[in-house]
Amino acid sequence: MKLQSIALAAILSTAFGGAMAENYTSPTIVLKAGDVNWTADFGTSHTIGNFTDTFTFSYSGMSADATGFARNVQNKKCNIDFYSATLNGVELDLTNGAKYSDIDFSDLPVNGTLTLVITGKAFGDVASYAGTIDVTSAVPEPTTYGMLLGGLGVMGFLARRRKA
Repeated sequence: MKLQSIALAAILSTAFGGAMAENYTSPTIVLKAGDVNWTADFGTSHTIGNFTDTFTFSYSGMSADATGFARNVQNKKCNIDFYSATLNGVELDLTNGAKYSDIDFSDLPVNGTLTLVITGKAFGDVASYAGTIDVTSAVPEPTTYGMLLGGLGVMGFLARRRKA
């Protein structure tokens, strides 16, 4: 009877495939605002197996460029290999090395909500990765336009005064 139980367990474990790490879906992360720059940190941890993580970011929504990275540092007991990463459907650069697994991107045109999807596999006890995303807009803020118009007004006033 014990031999039959072991055989049944072996058959069932191969029928259902390998271990599957939990998938992670973040709540919407609001990027911290500057004048024309927004930033946020992200990351998560996984137990052994494949995973798909989805991070959603929001900012003002104006046209901008996104730059960022994610990194896992291998140790003796755990590691992560990244299989794919996309930001709003655009494939990002991946590197899986002996000590690090990296995702890198820079100057990707974006506007509106950002969705970062990362797939990979975790090895060992509990493996984790973390990263940062920065969004920078080249469009001046309304106060910049106000200062420009004010400066042009002063220049016009001075030019008119000189003629008189």
